[in-house]
Amino acid sequence: MMLTVKKGPLCYDDIKTVDGKKHKTFRGACFAMGFLQDDREFVEAIKEAHVWGSGLFLCKLFVTMLMSSSVNRPEHLWRLTWKFLSDGILYDQRLLARDQGLTLSDAELKELTLIAIETLLQNKNKSLKDFKPMPYPKDFVVSFIGNQLLYDERQYDVLEQQQLFAKLYSSLTDEQRNIFHEIMDAVEKQRGGVFFLYGYGGTGKTFMWNTLSSALRSKKKIVLPVASSGIASLLLPGGRTAHSRFKIPVPTLENSICNINKKDDLVALLKVTDLIIWDEAPMANKFCFESLDKSLKDIMSGMPNASQKIFGGMVVVFGGDFIQILPVIPRGTRSDIIHAKINSSYIWDHCKVLKLTKNMRLQSGISASTTDDIRSFSEWILNIGDGTMCEPNDGYADICIPREFLISNFSDPIKAIVEDAYPDLIHNYLDLDYFQSCAILASTIEVVDDINKYITNLLLGEDKEYFSSDSIDKSDATNFDAYEHVTP
Repeated sequence: MMLTVKKGPLCYDDIKTVDGKKHKTFRGACFAMGFLQDDREFVEAIKEAHVWGSGLFLCKLFVTMLMSSSVNRPEHLWRLTWKFLSDGILYDQRLLARDQGLTLSDAELKELTLIAIETLLQNKNKSLKDFKPMPYPKDFVVSFIGNQLLYDERQYDVLEQQQLFAKLYSSLTDEQRNIFHEIMDAVEKQRGGVFFLYGYGGTGKTFMWNTLSSALRSKKKIVLPVASSGIASLLLPGGRTAHSRFKIPVPTLENSICNINKKDDLVALLKVTDLIIWDEAPMANKFCFESLDKSLKDIMSGMPNASQKIFGGMVVVFGGDFIQILPVIPRGTRSDIIHAKINSSYIWDHCKVLKLTKNMRLQSGISASTTDDIRSFSEWILNIGDGTMCEPNDGYADICIPREFLISNFSDPIKAIVEDAYPDLIHNYLDLDYFQSCAILASTIEVVDDINKYITNLLLGEDKEYFSSDSIDKSDATNFDAYEHVTP
């Protein structure tokens, strides 16, 4: 009897060699030997479902297969089926971008499909990282593709913005043009910088914001114009309130930072932003600016020395007038208000102050008498704001209001000011332009409520009360059902 001895593997390479072919891994060699299933049935299942199922359904099916722990080579299954799984991705992106001509490369389609799969897995407390060596979405695709905030800022028509800029730039004064070029130089050279554009009402700050915005958008650059108040933000092209845009917490404290998650679309937008414009900055508490500074330093940390640069090296332009509304500090003293201003912040040490001094409202071709009235009123307001009225004084003074600004003959002050501001109210209140032509300002909420109550009592029709809220308190179901709530 003779024994045949077969020589076995002598090294790892021998183990990975099957029928003369060397495989990269032991697993690959096992598949070649037929020891493991090759996931062919899963590939065929996805191909069959593609005939009648959507791309999203196929992604869900793929996730179910992964979760079943029956797939031996998930990356191999992905490689053979990703085109089926990506069905509909391009269509969805075109809808999101409002661009029917949008095209995506195979690499971008793969990444977007992986994002969809990752989202489905995270809903089940899993991740693609749990199924190695499955590929994982790359940061640049996650950040920029499918980012609605970026799409919104890039949808401006370049030709339209070029025409608008040409028109605005031709109307700039020499003073405004010098300021424009200084800010644009900082943006174009990407050297960072913080500016404060100071000018009293009528000197053309809003005109400057429009010019800067159109100049950058005509070059496909991104500018984010914000304001401290909602009314001021309406005057900015594409404007938002600063709290809304940068997710500044309320209340804002000394150690506050913006509520921006590193996975937010806003992070990707800020990384490619060329300029931030913040109007009516003196109205906001200094901690608002400091929270944005800390957040931008963190967001831009990948850039050289960003953590040491103010606002992470981004160009930021503040604007406003310190003789107007200052930060509101509940039950705060004069000292509390002064110390809450932007020029009491460490940020002010980095600010370069640019000044507008010419009242543009006097250059608009109005009559001589109207020009004199505007100039006289403007000088009176400036004297009050600068503290030069009723000098000498120690910061407190009794201001004499000119008689032409006063309503002197009245028995009911609220009735008198309503009749003066809105003459013949009963016959005109249905006119949409009527209330837009004039506004009554008051120093306290109580007076505002009294005026509103007086006017609504004069109007005919049924009253309806709307509440605005960020969240709903469901603890009082009776009160909730009693009103129609409107969420902004």
